[in-house]
Amino acid sequence: MITLTLKISESLLSILKDMGCPKQETCRLRVKKHTPVRQVLLKQGISPLLVPMIFLDNRKISVDTPLETDSVLTLHGPLAGG
Repeated sequence: MITLTLKISESLLSILKDMGCPKQETCRLRVKKHTPVRQVLLKQGISPLLVPMIFLDNRKISVDTPLETDSVLTLHGPLAGG
């Protein structure tokens, strides 16, 4: 098992709250080694479609990246601007 520190951006926290699925900004999770990020999101009730940017220890990764070691996983929701 590995330990993840899961951090969720304000934009994603707002979306999840509006959906009736509020989350904490930071939490710790224990998952099996080689678990894909997608599976972690789904177990947390977060649709991968809502997370266009994912960072693992400050390195951008894809939703299909397997998790290998204790890490910080940061999720960023959709961004808008103009």
